[in-house]
Amino acid sequence: MELREAHLPGLGRKYTLALQQGGQLVIFVHTTGQREVFWIEPGEEDPSYSFRLTDEEAREVAFILGGVRYQPLPADKLQFLLQEIVMEWLEVEPGCPVEGKTLAELELRRRTGVSVIAILRGEKTLPSPDPYTERIQPGDILIAVGTRSQIEKVQDLCQVSHG
Repeated sequence: MELREAHLPGLGRKYTLALQQGGQLVIFVHTTGQREVFWIEPGEEDPSYSFRLTDEEAREVAFILGGVRYQPLPADKLQFLLQEIVMEWLEVEPGCPVEGKTLAELELRRRTGVSVIAILRGEKTLPSPDPYTERIQPGDILIAVGTRSQIEKVQDLCQVSHG
Protein backbone atom coordinates (compact mmCIF):
# COMPACT_ATOMS: atom_id res chain seq x y z
CA MET A 1 0.00 0.00 0.00
CA GLU A 2 1.30 3.41 -0.95
CA LEU A 3 -0.30 6.71 0.06
CA ARG A 4 0.67 9.96 -1.63
CA GLU A 5 -0.55 13.34 -0.41
CA ALA A 6 -0.49 16.58 -2.40
CA HIS A 7 -1.41 20.08 -1.21
CA LEU A 8 -3.56 21.89 -3.79
CA PRO A 9 -3.27 25.63 -2.98
CA GLY A 10 -6.68 27.24 -2.64
CA LEU A 11 -8.48 23.92 -3.27
CA GLY A 12 -7.51 21.51 -0.46
CA ARG A 13 -5.63 18.22 -0.53
CA LYS A 14 -5.40 15.23 -2.85
CA TYR A 15 -4.76 11.74 -1.49
CA THR A 16 -3.82 8.88 -3.80
CA LEU A 17 -3.91 5.38 -2.37
CA ALA A 18 -2.40 2.59 -4.48
CA LEU A 19 -4.31 -0.52 -3.42
CA GLN A 20 -2.89 -4.01 -2.94
CA GLN A 21 -5.43 -5.42 -5.44
CA GLY A 22 -4.22 -2.90 -8.02
CA GLY A 23 -5.74 0.37 -9.06
CA GLN A 24 -5.87 3.66 -7.23
CA LEU A 25 -8.34 5.36 -4.95
CA VAL A 26 -8.02 9.14 -5.27
CA ILE A 27 -9.70 11.43 -2.77
CA PHE A 28 -9.89 15.21 -3.10
CA VAL A 29 -10.73 17.00 0.14
CA HIS A 30 -11.85 20.52 -0.79
CA THR A 31 -11.42 23.46 1.57
CA THR A 32 -15.25 23.60 1.62
CA GLY A 33 -15.39 20.12 3.23
CA GLN A 34 -16.76 18.39 0.13
CA ARG A 35 -14.97 15.21 -0.91
CA GLU A 36 -14.60 13.77 -4.37
CA VAL A 37 -13.67 10.10 -4.66
CA PHE A 38 -12.28 8.62 -7.88
CA TRP A 39 -11.48 5.02 -8.80
CA ILE A 40 -8.75 4.40 -11.35
CA GLU A 41 -8.51 0.86 -12.72
CA PRO A 42 -5.09 -0.84 -12.84
CA GLY A 43 -3.15 0.31 -15.91
CA GLU A 44 -5.55 3.17 -16.65
CA GLU A 45 -4.93 6.91 -16.33
CA ASP A 46 -8.49 8.20 -16.21
CA PRO A 47 -11.01 7.38 -13.48
CA SER A 48 -13.59 4.66 -14.17
CA TYR A 49 -16.10 6.35 -11.89
CA SER A 50 -16.37 9.00 -9.23
CA PHE A 51 -18.77 10.33 -6.61
CA ARG A 52 -19.04 13.25 -4.22
CA LEU A 53 -19.61 13.23 -0.49
CA THR A 54 -20.63 16.06 1.78
CA ASP A 55 -18.53 16.64 4.87
CA GLU A 56 -21.16 14.84 6.98
CA GLU A 57 -21.34 11.87 4.58
CA ALA A 58 -17.55 11.58 4.47
CA ARG A 59 -17.33 11.51 8.26
CA GLU A 60 -19.99 8.78 8.42
CA VAL A 61 -18.08 6.68 5.85
CA ALA A 62 -14.88 7.24 7.86
CA PHE A 63 -16.62 5.95 11.00
CA ILE A 64 -17.71 2.83 9.15
CA LEU A 65 -14.35 2.14 7.49
CA GLY A 66 -12.45 2.94 10.69
CA GLY A 67 -14.40 0.36 12.68
CA VAL A 68 -16.22 2.82 14.95
CA ARG A 69 -19.69 1.52 14.03
CA TYR A 70 -18.77 -2.17 13.71
CA GLN A 71 -15.59 -4.01 14.58
CA PRO A 72 -15.34 -7.26 12.60
CA LEU A 73 -13.56 -10.23 14.08
CA PRO A 74 -10.15 -11.05 12.64
CA ALA A 75 -10.34 -14.08 10.34
CA ASP A 76 -8.46 -16.34 12.77
CA LYS A 77 -10.84 -15.52 15.64
CA LEU A 78 -13.91 -15.87 13.41
CA GLN A 79 -12.75 -19.31 12.26
CA PHE A 80 -12.24 -20.37 15.91
CA LEU A 81 -15.67 -19.03 16.86
CA LEU A 82 -17.37 -20.84 13.98
CA GLN A 83 -15.68 -24.10 14.99
CA GLU A 84 -17.01 -23.73 18.53
CA ILE A 85 -20.58 -22.61 17.86
CA VAL A 86 -23.19 -24.92 16.34
CA MET A 87 -26.84 -24.63 15.43
CA GLU A 88 -29.09 -27.63 15.99
CA TRP A 89 -32.71 -28.54 15.31
CA LEU A 90 -33.96 -30.30 18.45
CA GLU A 91 -37.28 -32.16 18.33
CA VAL A 92 -39.41 -32.00 21.47
CA GLU A 93 -40.70 -35.46 22.42
CA PRO A 94 -44.11 -35.80 24.14
CA GLY A 95 -43.67 -36.08 27.90
CA CYS A 96 -40.16 -34.61 27.99
CA PRO A 97 -39.10 -32.08 30.66
CA VAL A 98 -39.48 -28.97 28.41
CA GLU A 99 -43.02 -29.75 27.24
CA GLY A 100 -45.60 -27.11 28.24
CA LYS A 101 -43.01 -24.70 29.63
CA THR A 102 -41.83 -21.29 28.40
CA LEU A 103 -38.21 -20.51 27.66
CA ALA A 104 -38.23 -18.13 30.64
CA GLU A 105 -39.45 -20.91 32.96
CA LEU A 106 -36.79 -23.26 31.64
CA GLU A 107 -33.98 -20.67 31.94
CA LEU A 108 -32.14 -22.50 29.16
CA ARG A 109 -29.66 -19.71 28.49
CA ARG A 110 -28.76 -19.32 32.17
CA ARG A 111 -28.66 -23.07 32.87
CA THR A 112 -27.05 -24.32 29.66
CA GLY A 113 -25.75 -21.32 27.70
CA VAL A 114 -27.97 -22.19 24.71
CA SER A 115 -30.12 -19.64 22.89
CA VAL A 116 -33.33 -20.79 21.19
CA ILE A 117 -33.60 -18.53 18.15
CA ALA A 118 -36.75 -20.03 16.62
CA ILE A 119 -39.40 -22.71 17.03
CA LEU A 120 -40.70 -24.73 14.09
CA ARG A 121 -44.28 -25.78 14.81
CA GLY A 122 -45.85 -27.74 11.98
CA GLU A 123 -45.85 -25.44 8.97
CA LYS A 124 -45.24 -22.32 11.08
CA THR A 125 -41.92 -20.78 12.03
CA LEU A 126 -41.81 -18.70 15.20
CA PRO A 127 -38.64 -16.58 14.94
CA SER A 128 -37.37 -15.07 18.22
CA PRO A 129 -40.11 -16.72 20.29
CA ASP A 130 -41.40 -14.71 23.24
CA PRO A 131 -39.68 -16.33 26.24
CA TYR A 132 -42.57 -15.50 28.60
CA THR A 133 -45.64 -16.43 26.59
CA GLU A 134 -44.68 -19.09 24.02
CA ARG A 135 -45.11 -22.56 25.53
CA ILE A 136 -43.12 -25.43 24.04
CA GLN A 137 -45.34 -28.14 22.59
CA PRO A 138 -44.65 -31.80 21.74
CA GLY A 139 -43.43 -32.07 18.15
CA ASP A 140 -41.94 -28.55 18.19
CA ILE A 141 -38.48 -28.26 16.76
CA LEU A 142 -36.28 -25.84 18.68
CA ILE A 143 -33.57 -24.13 16.65
CA ALA A 144 -30.82 -23.74 19.22
CA VAL A 145 -27.39 -22.09 19.10
CA GLY A 146 -24.49 -22.90 21.43
CA THR A 147 -21.42 -25.05 21.79
CA ARG A 148 -21.72 -28.80 21.13
CA SER A 149 -21.69 -29.62 24.87
CA GLN A 150 -24.30 -26.94 25.63
CA ILE A 151 -26.58 -28.23 22.85
CA GLU A 152 -26.29 -31.79 24.21
CA LYS A 153 -27.64 -30.62 27.58
CA VAL A 154 -30.73 -29.14 25.93
CA GLN A 155 -31.10 -32.18 23.67
CA ASP A 156 -31.36 -34.36 26.80
CA LEU A 157 -34.15 -32.10 28.10
CA CYS A 158 -36.12 -32.51 24.84
CA GLN A 159 -36.19 -36.30 25.14
CA VAL A 160 -38.14 -38.60 27.43
CA SER A 161 -35.92 -40.27 29.98
CA HIS A 162 -35.90 -44.05 29.49
CA GLY A 163 -34.10 -44.85 32.71
